Amino acid sequence: MHLQYLLPHQLKQAVEEGWPLLVPTGCIEYHGPHMAMGLDTIVVEELLERVAERVTCVVAPPFWYGPTGYAVTGPDQGTLDVSTERFGRHVKDVLGSFWEVGFRWIVVGVHHQQMDGPESLAIRQAAAEVIFEKTYAERGDAWWGKAPLPPDDHVFERIQVWPSVLPAAAEQGVVMADHAGYYETSLLMAARPELVDADRLGMGAPWYCTNSESKAREARPEAGERMWAAMVDAWVQKLSGLLRPKRPTPDDLTVKGIF
Repeated sequence: MHLQYLLPHQLKQAVEEGWPLLVPTGCIEYHGPHMAMGLDTIVVEELLERVAERVTCVVAPPFWYGPTGYAVTGPDQGTLDVSTERFGRHVKDVLGSFWEVGFRWIVVGVHHQQMDGPESLAIRQAAAEVIFEKTYAERGDAWWGKAPLPPDDHVFERIQVWPSVLPAAAEQGVVMADHAGYYETSLLMAARPELVDADRLGMGAPWYCTNSESKAREARPEAGERMWAAMVDAWVQKLSGLLRPKRPTPDDLTVKGIF
């Protein structure tokens, strides 16, 4: 189900039954002459749509306008950039609202610049701040220091930030660090072929589309579908574990990328 299309009684059911809320993120950035500007967001949207076909959950509208730092191109080629600080504040406000609505599990999906890029770092900081500030407001001073948390209290895991390519998918050969190359082009060919024009990968295409590592010209929709299958399976598996959680340890929190 899509959050923006829910009727009030449907939203109430989703919250009461503990359905996870999946939130796509991304940006508008040049991805070579052959692909749509919104690829980073489209990949996460498509991933979460496919996950929602197998897991009972709610998919939120995406955070479209993430920071790019004009790392690939400037505005002359359509790339948009926003302040990382202000982007993080906006994400924090929205995640805080999701919390107040009552969603027990909020999972933000990221594809752009991987997990250590400015966009991901801003989201992860926003998530951590929401967790501590909202919990303090609800439970008061020393809410964690007074006594051990009950085994079913998973407050530290309530908001998580996951990469589009989880380790289980990476083990199947899916690569996340591939700007406009073989992997991203194959993914988009498989999911949204109308958004790819491979004929434009001729003379003058940027190095990251044509060098020996990127191999965008070798992209195929069949390869993309294999990547989608691995990525979706990994997300479904991890979500299934989240819905049957154990009490987190400090090591778990670090691995999950919450802090």
